[in-house]
Amino acid sequence: MPEDNYNFKATPESLSFAQNLLHIAYAMDWHSQSLLGGREARVWQTDTIFKVKGKSKKEMIDLVEKTFDATAKLLKEFDTTKLEDRLDYFGLDRTKRQIFMLLADYITHHRAQMLVHIRLNRLVPPRYVLFQ
Repeated sequence: MPEDNYNFKATPESLSFAQNLLHIAYAMDWHSQSLLGGREARVWQTDTIFKVKGKSKKEMIDLVEKTFDATAKLLKEFDTTKLEDRLDYFGLDRTKRQIFMLLADYITHHRAQMLVHIRLNRLVPPRYVLFQ
């Protein structure tokens, strides 16, 4: 998506392309580093790291890549004997395995919204690459 279109919204109440991008990064950070990694959670309403304001396209992409790298590192190092450990997820009882699966689903959900934004701007999205 060209940087000029990063603020594009499919509807007035939708997240913009850029907001979806950084929301993916925030969700990865929150689920992996806080729920699964034990770091104190960032608060979406007061966080500034994952907000669009004042960030260029390059800065946003760099932040997303850094967050994906940190999440991948946590996944590689995660103690698999803890996958059935349970935690409170917004009042629901969930295993850490479920949190990993939920995170993958959540990323896909927002990525799909971004693909719609790209198509609505008459652009061709990147070709889907099967999970490797």
